[in-house]
Amino acid sequence: MKNQSSVFVTMTTVISLVLGALALSSMTVAAETVLITGSNRGIGLELARVYAERGWNVIATCRTPSQATDLQAIAAKHDNVTIEQLDVTDDEEIAALAKKYEGKPIDVLLNNAAIPGDRDKQKFGSLDYDLYEKVIKVNVHGPLKIAEAFIANVEASDQKKIINISSTQGSLSSTVGNRGNSYFYKSSKSALHMVTRIMSIEMKDRGITVGLVSPGWVDTNFGGMPSMPGMITPQESAQSVVAVIDDYNLDKSGLLLSHKGEVEAW
Repeated sequence: MKNQSSVFVTMTTVISLVLGALALSSMTVAAETVLITGSNRGIGLELARVYAERGWNVIATCRTPSQATDLQAIAAKHDNVTIEQLDVTDDEEIAALAKKYEGKPIDVLLNNAAIPGDRDKQKFGSLDYDLYEKVIKVNVHGPLKIAEAFIANVEASDQKKIINISSTQGSLSSTVGNRGNSYFYKSSKSALHMVTRIMSIEMKDRGITVGLVSPGWVDTNFGGMPSMPGMITPQESAQSVVAVIDDYNLDKSGLLLSHKGEVEAW
């Protein structure tokens, strides 16, 4: 009886230790979280898919979730995806979403939402300044407001990254940036570069990485651009962009990196 009692005590102790270890593991190994703006189509949609398949908690935002059928399909397949309504130009929607996720760590705040603006309305001599204001609101004000609203969430996370999807079209030194046309879109991306650089300097002491990634020449019909030789698919772009974000750190903060991880002049 004494031996049986000893064995029982020993087994109970082992089981307790195993259960304790499992509980500790579930507490300490939490999935990372990414919030993506403009995730209903193109690169944003594929970024949501990539992070979902990696097991991250994905907060996928877009202006009209009811029409985002492709995003809904991803969420139906992955229970770690939450779709939220968000217009990055709507202060009330931004504040409401920030309130909803108050106290929730966000490892990567990914500002992807952007608009090109009608190119026919960006021609010198017939520039549409109402459109210009809209492009600036989405492409520059939007990422800055989102960063302000969710900075506490980012600071509370492990990775502490704010990444703005940009373009070499906003570069003063690139070939594509020095071609005529697209006044509004190109200047908005140049402004986003400066906004990101300033933010990266101010956030560095808080351990927050703020970066820029150009997704490459992607076949998304963005701005009515037709498919052309040399373009990459949104899926290829998203996979590459996520890999670049993985490697992004404080030492690179403020830089514009290509989808291949190369430093781009801007």
